Amino acid sequence: MHGVSQIDIMEDVTVVTLNNMPLGLGVAASVFARMGQSGVLIDMVSQTSPIGDRVNISFTCPDKDLRSVLDITKQAREQHPNVTSLASGGNAKIQLYGDEMRGQPGVFARALSALSDAGIELQLITTSEVDISLLVSAPCLPGAKAALEKAFGL
Repeated sequence: MHGVSQIDIMEDVTVVTLNNMPLGLGVAASVFARMGQSGVLIDMVSQTSPIGDRVNISFTCPDKDLRSVLDITKQAREQHPNVTSLASGGNAKIQLYGDEMRGQPGVFARALSALSDAGIELQLITTSEVDISLLVSAPCLPGAKAALEKAFGL
């Protein structure tokens, strides 16, 4: 199993990136609070290291919530004119899970190598000690899933 005991798939996922967000957490907290109040389910949050006094934050949400997300990010851009946003729907999240992943070196490298060998490009990556979440465009899902199943013997 090489550290991965389960692969889960979530389809119809949008990735959103907010560029040039102010470094303090207040603006991001406000944006994500409004999304929560609107019923938007946020997943796969990733923030860059600070670039001066700005950061870029990417996250995923269900495709069905894109309209709400765009309305909320528009409000953030109105209050902070340097903020820009990009959104891309029609993706799929592949989640590799395994308790045995904890402390086992090379699991992430194996996943990336398998996807690279299959010609798959990633939209977003998030990890924890026991899971690796990989966002791919929907047309790449079958090839990515097959490559990862083969790499991890599932």
